[in-house]
Order: sequence, then C-alpha cells, then structure tokens
Amino acid sequence: MRGKITVAAAVLAAAGIAGAGAASAATSSASTAAKVPTATAIHFAPGRSSAHVSGHVAAGGDRRYTFVARAGQTATFHLSRSTSAMTWTLVGPTGPSVHNAHSPRQSDFTYRLPESGTYYVDIVSTRAASYDLSLAIPATTSSSSATPVTVQQNGDATSSTGQKLRFAPGTTALTVAGGVGTTETAHFRFDAVAGQRAVVDFKDISPQGNWTLVAPDGSPLHTGMTEQQAHATVTLPQTGTYRLDVHSPSGSTFDLSLSIPRN
Repeated sequence: MRGKITVAAAVLAAAGIAGAGAASAATSSASTAAKVPTATAIHFAPGRSSAHVSGHVAAGGDRRYTFVARAGQTATFHLSRSTSAMTWTLVGPTGPSVHNAHSPRQSDFTYRLPESGTYYVDIVSTRAASYDLSLAIPATTSSSSATPVTVQQNGDATSSTGQKLRFAPGTTALTVAGGVGTTETAHFRFDAVAGQRAVVDFKDISPQGNWTLVAPDGSPLHTGMTEQQAHATVTLPQTGTYRLDVHSPSGSTFDLSLSIPRN
C-alpha cells in the first residue's frame, strides 16, 4: 500500500465515500475510472471479539473489508504483510480517513471509533503480496457476538466495575478475548470463596501487555510487575468479588483464560 494513497483515494471516491481521499488523488490518469473493489464483511465467531482475514493482492491491486461498530468502541488492527510496499486505509461511516498509507503504524494500530456504522478497510500494494489482517473490537457489535469488555482510559480501574465473568453451568473455566488501546485498561470481575485457587492464562500480541488481580478489600494479589504473566495460580484469600484488569502501554489484543477448580 505504501505510495498508493492516490489509488486508495480514487477507489474510495469512486465508492461514494465522502471525504475519502483528497484532491491530490486527481492525476494525469484520473480520467480512467477506478474499479471499485468488492467489499467483504468481517464477522466474529460466536463468543469471540476478534477475527482475522488473509489473502493476496496483485501489484496495484486493492482488497476491501467492512465491519460494523458503535461509537466509543475501540478497534485494534494488526497487519502481517509480505512486503512494506503494502499499506492500508481505514475510513469511517461518513467518510473521513482515520488511517492512511502515510501513517507510520502500518503493522499495529488502535483507534477509538468516533461514530456508529460501517467502517471500510482497504489494503493495497505496489507489488504482489500476501497479508493477514487481525481485527479486535472488545464489545458486541451488530456484526458480532463478541464477548463485551469494559475499557477505561488512563488505567482508572476504580471508575468501572467491569465485565462480570460467569462460568457456564457445570464448568469451572472460561476465556475472553478483546483488545485495549494505548493507556487503556480492560476490566473484569468475578466472585470466589476464600481458599479457592484462580488459574490465569494470558496471551497478548504485545510484549508489554500485562494483568493485575485485586482482592475484594483492594489488596493486590498479582501486578503488572509479576514475572508470571503468561500463566499464574493465585490462592484467593477472601470471599467476595475480585477485580482482574488487563493493561497494555502500546495497545494490543489478548486472550485471557480464567479457571477456578472446585475445592
């Protein structure tokens, strides 16, 4: 996509998306109508808040994807590409381009969506290339049955009670997937009895991602400085509601598994 903002702008203009692209898209070849790419909708599997698509773009080609989201949700993108000649553009429901080929963040980008509706992602490349695009939106949208995640800015964990984690009948384990933007925190809470053990498995695309566990009385049981971030077992000292928070200084997507075996 690098160096192809002119093509992306022309394509978006041909699609009738107001404000996508700019007058600079008009070149000596502007008289040749750009072919509007067929849009493919991104859907999340039931119970998931992330999805990925992959494919191939011919030299000078364009692949378009769409997704539906609500204002205030946070979308985290990760693009794996076979060449730096590939770039991508994100356009909002009413047209403004919020991420384009000139952005230095072509691999990872997290953005709080400003309006509700259909968003457009265009992937272009000056050379033939393959790609894998991951998208995480940590709250349910009309195109998703994703697990909702409460996100607060500036890591203010006390300002929200967070998402209540509940085990399905007959089970003692669950998994949630989501994403957090830069300086944001995803909040969870769960009930437990004194003496039970909480087993946490944490997978994050960012090496800076971490989680914390706080007891009902506010005592820290596991912090972001604890070495055991990928897997840890914590004996719960009290009966009540525990808070489990996920942080990432640079923004990322994550999978968090919690199990509380029966005593």
